Amino acid sequence: MGDPWVLGSNRSYNGQLISFWRCFLYLYGRVTLLDLSGMRIHTMLGRIIIYGFQILALGIVSKAIPRIVALLRIVPECDKSYPSSVMSLHLVVCGHVRVSTMTAFLKEFYNSDRDLSDYFKIVILDDKEPDEEMDCLLELYFNKLDYRRGSCMNMKDLNRVKVMDAEAVLILADRTTSDSDAEDASNIMRVVSIKNYRFNARVIVQLLQYHNKAYLQNIPSWSTKHGDVVICIAELRLGLLAQSCTAPGFSTLMANYFTTRSNNGDAKKHSEAWMAEYDRGTSFELYSRPFSAAFIGNDFTQACEFCYRRLKIVLLALHIHPDDPLSAPQISPPASVTIEEGTHGYFIADTTQEVDRAQFYCIKCHGDLSDPEDIQRCACPNIETKYEVEIQSFGKRSKLSRAISYRPDTDVETKIWSFISKYPRTPERRSSETDLPAYHYGQSSPFAPSGGRDNRSLYDSTGMFHWCPAKPLAAVQMDRLQATAAGFANHIVVCVLSQSNSQIIGLANLVLPLRASSLKADQLRDIVVLGDVGFLEKEWPFLHNMPRLYIVKGTALNRSDLRAVRLNTCQMCVILGAPSASDKMAATDPTLADKAVILATLNVRAMRFSPAENSVLDHENNRYSGVYEEHKIIEPRLTGYEVPLITDLMRESNVQFLEQDDEDLPGTEFYLTQPYAGGRTFAATVLDLLMITSFFNPPIVKVFHAMIFGGASLELERLLAEGAGLIGGEDISLPAETKDQISVIQMALDRGPLRSHVGSFYGGLFLDALINLGLVVLGVSRRVDLAREMTTSSSKRYVISNPPHSFILDVTDEIFALRGPNWKPSPNFLPTCSLSTF
Repeated sequence: MGDPWVLGSNRSYNGQLISFWRCFLYLYGRVTLLDLSGMRIHTMLGRIIIYGFQILALGIVSKAIPRIVALLRIVPECDKSYPSSVMSLHLVVCGHVRVSTMTAFLKEFYNSDRDLSDYFKIVILDDKEPDEEMDCLLELYFNKLDYRRGSCMNMKDLNRVKVMDAEAVLILADRTTSDSDAEDASNIMRVVSIKNYRFNARVIVQLLQYHNKAYLQNIPSWSTKHGDVVICIAELRLGLLAQSCTAPGFSTLMANYFTTRSNNGDAKKHSEAWMAEYDRGTSFELYSRPFSAAFIGNDFTQACEFCYRRLKIVLLALHIHPDDPLSAPQISPPASVTIEEGTHGYFIADTTQEVDRAQFYCIKCHGDLSDPEDIQRCACPNIETKYEVEIQSFGKRSKLSRAISYRPDTDVETKIWSFISKYPRTPERRSSETDLPAYHYGQSSPFAPSGGRDNRSLYDSTGMFHWCPAKPLAAVQMDRLQATAAGFANHIVVCVLSQSNSQIIGLANLVLPLRASSLKADQLRDIVVLGDVGFLEKEWPFLHNMPRLYIVKGTALNRSDLRAVRLNTCQMCVILGAPSASDKMAATDPTLADKAVILATLNVRAMRFSPAENSVLDHENNRYSGVYEEHKIIEPRLTGYEVPLITDLMRESNVQFLEQDDEDLPGTEFYLTQPYAGGRTFAATVLDLLMITSFFNPPIVKVFHAMIFGGASLELERLLAEGAGLIGGEDISLPAETKDQISVIQMALDRGPLRSHVGSFYGGLFLDALINLGLVVLGVSRRVDLAREMTTSSSKRYVISNPPHSFILDVTDEIFALRGPNWKPSPNFLPTCSLSTF
């Protein structure tokens, strides 16, 4: 049939005769795009019909492809079961899995300094198909990374990824979520599902909020004997910021110690000397090794002195009974604690080869060696260690180790019952507190820190923290006028940028380290929280037992509020942000999640202070003593750049907006930026890598926890599980002397017992501080303008982790150190040689 409109015209008929089978072959070829009929379409009507038929047929076939695949039983690779191999071990990663998170995770896990990581393969379990970016990551790590689609809540999916044979299951959290409690609940339910499938599965889980840790204690099969570890982001993040208030830069120092970075010397060239010194320190990590027989009988000071002088590594802690999951490493223990057979040490070193020296050292074979690199495993009989076997056989445990330990004592329950029978759940305001006396500016304020203070020490039931009876929020709340009249000085200002509907951030984790019982009552600094009262009401149930804590209504975006809290006289200013679910701008552009803290930081930097504002220093400088004596404000501050400040960021890429005068190039890694190197900013992203450290060595997390909070307490965790929080009072509080707590200090070299080491070597200072003061020195804080050889003064500093022995100390340097509990010099200690060696 030709075109109908040409029949009545003078043009010739354009139709043609075609057999049925030839027409069928033509149509089949058009659909399959493989035409073998040799036909051509001559008419316009034929083209319209054939092209329309082809489009319709292709649409029908494309819709039928999934059904055809299902009939043919073609299963995508991500839906198949993981083929376990006898040549390698595997661990499962689930939860909030994203390409950016996994890229940093894989880079850290397969770092060249981790000699055991090559034995493991990572299997991702997620409920979505891998996208294009994930496919590229799978191709990059094609022999080390696998992907399976599924859910931890489905037993079939857990069976597909071979959780029964997995060495561990790592559950990641979404730090950018608008509902942190819901995210923690999801991760806790994943733990319940995994433990229900395999009760002795080793689980390492991330949680966002500290108070949600208590729910894990309610899972019957959750046990540290299985290697279970919980990493609370808010607890560690705010704890590091708290220690940075007493030792500025400590957050950067510790974060560099629990991340693995290689420094090959020629891999990176820095244009400035100070950046090269800082970058060298980032290559040091914390390792664990058993001691050789040569160390048996030595106390911590003797072993630390020998390791530093002969083995060129730093000993930080001892673990006398590493096989007991209820025991914890002891940081700088007293001389009564000696090394026994099987004792593990925790060392700061650059590579695993360096830390192996403590395990291989033999007096007979290595006693005369001058080069520590020559220390290798010898043929002499040594203590049989199970270090390599334990790491390569996490899943092979005896039935005894799988059993859950129930402690029969009821001391904690007795204290809780005594507390709740004496104190109400919600503190009621007394009548004497209701009507505050009226006063005018210049008169004595009822909130004045220097008036009517009770210096008696009262501790909580664990003896770890200073405690006071619960107070209502209104009893410590101030307005701008009251805060100005209070005359704060040498205090700590915490600026919280929040809204009334913002989710809580766990301020208690920031206050607890600043109220550790290792500090005397006269050494406690006033903590002034500047923020929205509606938001702080939600935080107050976790803070009402903290002494010398004040709430000021205002915002860090208002300079008048900052002047009212005496920002120019503060010891440290911490700027925090509280995310809100109603922040639509942050939801559309994640970069704007830090807009409030960035604007507040710039607002502080732009401030100018008058001489009248600094007059309070004349009579307030001598109020504090002890560990804070080194950081008294001596010279008045004239600009906001002189105020010690640390900003907490949600996204590490926003560090570029904090300081306009830095010289960081675009694309600079966060740990190499100037604000982070100087301890002036921190981001929780660096804590993601702590999961890898806890996988290879779970007790290391306890070491970091002890350094941040002064010690680890099983009783405190049990109290949280009961929901009682910090408790205390008559017949409940314990004296602080019963706890082996450590303290973080920062000591200036221009004054104090170590000033004789100015201009000398760092190695001599390390040994002098260890032997004569009981201090374990971790690093040095140095001024940037000194490294640049500038004549102008600058308050900016940078952190040098574990400097070399021959590092020359300057009069402006400050050292980071850990002080052990109730340290006394060992009467039998004899150093191996004179300190003048360095």
